[in-house]
Amino acid sequence: MLNLTSLQTYISKKLGCFSFRIWFGQHNALEPVLTVGNEESLPLLPSLSDPASHYSFFCRNGNSYMNITLENQFQLVICLGDAAAAFTEYELDYVYLLCSDLCHQELNKSRDMELEKMIEGIRMLTSTLDLNELLQTIIRSAITVISAGDAGIFRLFDRQSSLLVPLALIGFDDSFARYKTKKGEAISGKVFADGIPRIYQSKQEMLRDYTNISEENIDYVKNEKKANALMSVPVSLGETRIGTLTILQFSKKRNFTNRDLQLLQGFASQVAIAIHNAKLYEETSLRLKQVTELSTKLEENNRLLQKRIHVHDTLTQLSLKNKGIKNLVNEINRILGMPVSYVDCLDNEIYTGPQSKNKISFAAISEMFENRQKAPMSVSWFNQDYFVYPITIGTVLLGCIIVTASHPLTPMDTITVEQSGSVLTLEIIKKFSITELYYKKTKEYFQQILDMQDREQIISKGRQFHFTFYSYTFVVLCEIPGLFEPYEVEAKIQRLIAKFDKELANISKLVFGDHNKVTLLISVNDIAEIEKAIHQMKAVIKEWESGDNHLLRGGIGTAYKEPEDIIKSNSEANKTVAFATNRNKFGLMRYEEISLNRFFLNQPIQEIEKYIEEILAPLRSDKIQNKDLEKTLMVYISSNKSAVESAKKLHIHINSLYQRLKKIEELLNLRFDDPEDMLKIQLACHLKNTFI
Repeated sequence: MLNLTSLQTYISKKLGCFSFRIWFGQHNALEPVLTVGNEESLPLLPSLSDPASHYSFFCRNGNSYMNITLENQFQLVICLGDAAAAFTEYELDYVYLLCSDLCHQELNKSRDMELEKMIEGIRMLTSTLDLNELLQTIIRSAITVISAGDAGIFRLFDRQSSLLVPLALIGFDDSFARYKTKKGEAISGKVFADGIPRIYQSKQEMLRDYTNISEENIDYVKNEKKANALMSVPVSLGETRIGTLTILQFSKKRNFTNRDLQLLQGFASQVAIAIHNAKLYEETSLRLKQVTELSTKLEENNRLLQKRIHVHDTLTQLSLKNKGIKNLVNEINRILGMPVSYVDCLDNEIYTGPQSKNKISFAAISEMFENRQKAPMSVSWFNQDYFVYPITIGTVLLGCIIVTASHPLTPMDTITVEQSGSVLTLEIIKKFSITELYYKKTKEYFQQILDMQDREQIISKGRQFHFTFYSYTFVVLCEIPGLFEPYEVEAKIQRLIAKFDKELANISKLVFGDHNKVTLLISVNDIAEIEKAIHQMKAVIKEWESGDNHLLRGGIGTAYKEPEDIIKSNSEANKTVAFATNRNKFGLMRYEEISLNRFFLNQPIQEIEKYIEEILAPLRSDKIQNKDLEKTLMVYISSNKSAVESAKKLHIHINSLYQRLKKIEELLNLRFDDPEDMLKIQLACHLKNTFI
């Protein structure tokens, strides 16, 4: 989309309060891109004559239009209403130059995108061997670069059947794969036969070349949805044509250009290389498989025996070199000779080896060890046998080694798994230490944000933590109560933070754990993103509570625009958690939800109890009737002074309720119809329900 800021500013300055509208696009495919002023007072785009050079003027129904011709068959039309006389010839030339500059900028962006997609296609040729995925990516890139197209197809010539067979499709259903054409049949057959690229800008042009249709395709051609335009080029390896690449237009309006055709030929070259690589890979894979099978039979027994003896030393060396859990698991797979996975219960990740096919879920593992001793066991899951070896610290389950057992484990296999568990335990403890150090540094930076002594330096420092300050910033504090075992707390905190990192990956955030608390600093662009982030956090917490069988409470501070106000948001988040703790509430709560209770958060509980006692003491005698009176008052106030609803809740006659209310007024020496007295009573009842 064109950046019309400079053009809009210049025209608005000249026209003042007058309205104007701008259309942009190729000839006969112009679309409105900017409207300034009263939209209803501006007309729709009238029919245009063929574009002239530079710019021209015309009038329709009392409105003046400036028709500007740009490069690559682009036009820009400005409706100036009846204010065209406000511009001098020099100023109109300046408007033309502004438009030309904007068009050049847009064309440069388009060229950059074309180059990027071409480079991406070349990179894909060396990064994947999945032919179908590669072809789909190339066609999708072609449609992106050639903006006039919205569907694409690559047909490969099958020499056995002498047919062009659809091999990769974008924008078609699967039934189109049955539409196979002969050499010289329809458009694709003609392009393949003579090797000449073709452009068709209308259905009429295409119908002229829809000839030589075979009997097998007649019904399909009659019933298929016809494209409005298309381009088709041959795909060749050297001098040999191997297929065709076609881009079609169904819904878009712009015409195909000769440059589009050149770009499509470039993508066709990428398709040819992909086909060539696939054939080479198939031949190489077959030879490699034969060599591997022969080598495996000769070395299998000797390799397993030698490597198992050195398992502990090998894994320890990897750990000392900080190779990480993934490489450790790969090495365990290699040593054991059976598919092995490691389930990390801290980060909710599964590390698998090349041959691992673990089907045991996190939920199944959690349930497996929930009510039993955390000891190695053999289990069957989906008709597959597994050997499960838990890794624990104290009573805390950190993870599991899972061996997909094709046969019962031998004593040597068991020793290999046990040694692997020992090394993985050390790796996890090391990970704990690194994580703790990161949390410490993050917390220090968070404290610097709260202090905000050097604003520019602190904002700049955020890049070190992948944190960017946007329009709105707020603090979220989550607390996990009732945990005392240090490693259990650390494990649950890490699982929660891992879920936050995964689900809030696209949100600018600072997150760290501290004992049994997790602090998040979140910065977003607008109010809608605040609501979205809170919704995502609630979903994460719900999932975490379900998986960890534990409840947490959290407070959300107000989102502020100024970084200096983050300290307020942090204070509000802490107050909200304190309030939730006092009320024994769980889940996320916003500071705004505390409402008027925020005025009492800093009040000592003794003062609140004293006030309640001063108001309600006359109702608290040893007589049963007086105990009923306090309950009656609480129900009456909570029912918004509705006598009917209160009597129903208390299961008494309404006349009995009136008698009790009169007695309450006498004992409290207060009247329900006096606003000041009523405020005292309502406040006492609210404080009793909230804080006592």
